[in-house]
Amino acid sequence: MLSVETVMRYTYVVAWSVVGGISLPNESQPIELMRSDRCRFILTREPDSLLANLDRGNAVGTLMLKGLFGQRETADFSIALASEIEEIRSARKKKAAANAILILETYGIVEAIMEGPAQEHDDFVVTFDAIDKKTIRGAHRSEIDGMKTALAFESEVPSRFTTLAEGIYLTDSEGRTVYSLTFSMSAEGSASSGITPEGAARISQRYGLLQKAGEMDSVQRLFGQMADFETDRLKVFLSGWAALEIFIAKSFKAYEETFLSPLINAGQPTLRERFLERVKGVMKDKYRLTDKFVAVTAVLFPGASEVSVQDDLKKFSRLKELRDSIFHGDEFSERDLPVRELSALLRKYMLAYLETPNQAVNPDAPTSGAPVT
Repeated sequence: MLSVETVMRYTYVVAWSVVGGISLPNESQPIELMRSDRCRFILTREPDSLLANLDRGNAVGTLMLKGLFGQRETADFSIALASEIEEIRSARKKKAAANAILILETYGIVEAIMEGPAQEHDDFVVTFDAIDKKTIRGAHRSEIDGMKTALAFESEVPSRFTTLAEGIYLTDSEGRTVYSLTFSMSAEGSASSGITPEGAARISQRYGLLQKAGEMDSVQRLFGQMADFETDRLKVFLSGWAALEIFIAKSFKAYEETFLSPLINAGQPTLRERFLERVKGVMKDKYRLTDKFVAVTAVLFPGASEVSVQDDLKKFSRLKELRDSIFHGDEFSERDLPVRELSALLRKYMLAYLETPNQAVNPDAPTSGAPVT
């Protein structure tokens, strides 16, 4: 069997229904939230034109499984292909309901191994296992997690996401679309407030800050798992708790000095600093997670009322007690897990982190701490 290795441009496309949080009017124009030389994110109500190549590839795969895919273009094949594409779009529209749709379109170069026989049509080619799709998906994980987080945090109750379509196709030197199918091929496939131009700008800016916050990659990844609408509620809760716990640990490391600094801003600063270094050394591995939460809260919300910070501490303590109880094997009701409360607390603290001075994240942020939300 002839095997030819060639370099091709790939396009990786994913579409999600945005469940809750934000919405788009029926007749609204697509909003480009972010664009770079390797990807763009679009918010829309009408995804069909943006997903046309992907829909055709999924339709071809389905027809092949049904045994209806011929070697050459025929009138019957064209009709079957058009019918299959229409079914894909109809199912997607039903699944998306009235929700806004977030689309990622990202590009790159990949080594493709073209093993015959390939099936050629007028403007597309079908082959098998030409590329490593898992590697391509993994290369764009950070962008996906960052945008999901940036968009979800636009509303007080963060949005969740359900996948509507996903796939990768290639473009050859002649400009034809190349679909690489696999033997396990299948068709890849709340309360909201209207998105405003100002909201879209905030999402874009937030995405940029999140991309710079490399130390929070794991938090964004876990939030992405939490925001998956199709994930069971227990996994959502545990992913969200892990994200919050990691966030507190990492931000405490960044803000410990700021929290303790008032202790040396008085008489005999040299002696106070020496004392403080001793305290830090002794306590290095002895701080409890709740201690760290208190310190981070004090730094992120310096102007918040006593009632507000105590309310956050009570929420955090209840969530921690529930998480500990689950890990100890105690009985719990999955339906009653406080997922919304957890995601709202994580949102509040992550937004404050991005808006608080931190040279590694946002050196131009205001100097008075984050606003109370």
